[in-house]
Amino acid sequence: MISTMKSKLFSALKLVFSLLFWFAVWQIASVLINHTFLFPGIPDTFNSLFRLINTPGFYKSIFFSAIRVVTGLFLGCTVGIGLAVLCNRFSLIHTLISPLITIIKSTPVASFIVVLWVMMSGNALSVFIGFLMVMPILWQNTLDGYAAIDKNLSEVADIFEFSQAKRFRLLVFPTLKNFIVPGIITASGLAWKAEIAAEIIAYTKNSIGQGINDAKYNMDTPTVFAWTLVVICFSIILEKSTKALLRRVKE
Repeated sequence: MISTMKSKLFSALKLVFSLLFWFAVWQIASVLINHTFLFPGIPDTFNSLFRLINTPGFYKSIFFSAIRVVTGLFLGCTVGIGLAVLCNRFSLIHTLISPLITIIKSTPVASFIVVLWVMMSGNALSVFIGFLMVMPILWQNTLDGYAAIDKNLSEVADIFEFSQAKRFRLLVFPTLKNFIVPGIITASGLAWKAEIAAEIIAYTKNSIGQGINDAKYNMDTPTVFAWTLVVICFSIILEKSTKALLRRVKE
């Protein structure tokens, strides 16, 4: 127990040291550039951040952006896993779906945003972009999980005539979750970044992207930096929360 506490303390100290180092680099770069509009320093950025925190619209923007990204993440995971199950079961569906997945993975997210912008409202677009970033990852990871199922154990299940439910519980699910869980964790970060990009380009109302856009048009670079810090913090929170929730499933 003592060794575990020491390890956690050492990890915390390393994190603090790393943060202090990069904050120092940030401030030194700001002093050297000596132009707040081009590269604001830490005091200017945090002054803007504290001003944002005291604005009622700040929490509204974060709430609705979070709802959109969670919705896109949930839809992407559900559809991606569902399609992978069907593709594993029916080769024809796999043949039909594979080119579409390749196109989605190969197309820059900005292209999707610009093309779909004329067809969807800002809210729907943000959710759909998150969905597009998540779905191919879960589709591929789930198929990889099916491919990794031990063939010898599968033959044993056939010999003992396991029911479909028992086969899934003892053989399929333990293997699939080792691929699906990392996929969801990776996809959560991508969904968050893609959704913010969609909000910025589509100027989605009540969103973090709208806040960044307004600051950009007002040439308020410290506020752009402040919103960026908010995006980074909530991206970390989303990833940590996802890991914590999925850790229980994996156990």
